[in-house]
Amino acid sequence: MMLLLLLSAFVLLLLRAPIFFALGAPALAYLSLKGFPLGIAPQRMIGTVNNSILLAVPMFLLAGRIMNIIGATERIFNFADALIGHVRGGLGYVSVVASIIFSAMSGSAAADAVGVGTMTVKAMRERGYDPNFAAAVTLSSATLSPIIPPSIIMIVYGATANVSIGAMFLGGILPGLFIAAGLMIAVGVLSSRRDYPKGRPPTWPRLWKSFKDAIFVLFTPVIIIGGIFGGVFTATEAGVVAVVYVMLLGFIYRTLHFAELFKEVVAAATSVGVLLFIVAISGLDTWVITREQLPASLAGLVTGLVQDPTLIIILILLVVLFLGMFLDATPIILMVVPAIMPLITTAGIDPLHLGVLFSIVCVIGLITPPVGVALYGVAMVANLSIERVFWATLPFFAALLLTITLFIFVPEIITTLPYYFR
Repeated sequence: MMLLLLLSAFVLLLLRAPIFFALGAPALAYLSLKGFPLGIAPQRMIGTVNNSILLAVPMFLLAGRIMNIIGATERIFNFADALIGHVRGGLGYVSVVASIIFSAMSGSAAADAVGVGTMTVKAMRERGYDPNFAAAVTLSSATLSPIIPPSIIMIVYGATANVSIGAMFLGGILPGLFIAAGLMIAVGVLSSRRDYPKGRPPTWPRLWKSFKDAIFVLFTPVIIIGGIFGGVFTATEAGVVAVVYVMLLGFIYRTLHFAELFKEVVAAATSVGVLLFIVAISGLDTWVITREQLPASLAGLVTGLVQDPTLIIILILLVVLFLGMFLDATPIILMVVPAIMPLITTAGIDPLHLGVLFSIVCVIGLITPPVGVALYGVAMVANLSIERVFWATLPFFAALLLTITLFIFVPEIITTLPYYFR
């Protein structure tokens, strides 16, 4: 029965059925076939979303959208350009640096891809870069947003797996910087081989001016991350603080208008409504999975094949990587995590280490076809086909896989900061 339900959900996803239908229909069919009252469905759905941690998701999403309309992205780009844009292939490095800064504010790869991508792709094209390269480095840099805190994906994972959101955020800092370094190495190699141009020579007046223009924007991650780990507010409350601070910046810069703000609030609410509806349905799926003892069966199957915790982690991540080609990060977390948690406990795997790795691999799904949200966003901004953008991204994709391999075998990169500050 369980195998049939899982196959039904997967077939529906392949047929491009809406995610809520693909996840919900098999679960409702299970209730009907087993003779359970359908009233169980709304009970499980409401209970799943009745979690205060999930309040941070709409707040960080809204903060990222407001950042794009108040001109903050342009200020970040200008500062990064003045800082590192003078080297060969400088705008490639600028894209990575801008994404590092923006990622510490939005937590959304889609927001990063469209916000930073609008600036970087246009600038690179004007300065003679290959449009495919411009789109590829922008897309790969967007993966930093859900890794460097705050991260919407990590919030969903933490709420599902009962792992500290603060620890997840801390665990993502060093991996995010390592991935950024890997992307920069790829930029350097490609820029040197293709003889991409250098930017304007750096000058102190230009650097100082760009820094002054961006200083309040650059202070955003200090407030968010510093407030969380300084004990001033929780990760959930940090989302509200981020929205208020970004709105304040918009009024200071005189670039935020109430009509635009209302439009972004409605757009964010619509996106979050869809997201939380999927989260709610996943609660019903989790109940079905638990009742059918799928976690125990899965644990027995995996431990029968391998017993080494590292190999188990690799198997889980390969499954996530495959699912990421068809699903967004949220349904992957909601479908897979409840099933694997008993296995993680039995195998003695650090849930924090796996959680950050899980989130990073989910991010790769955002840049791969056929359901890569960030991929679609960059292709739209660059006015290129999805296929061209994806093939151009392969060198950066390789850099991502190499850094993930490093994180698997050197877990201290992830766990050191959380355990130091706990």
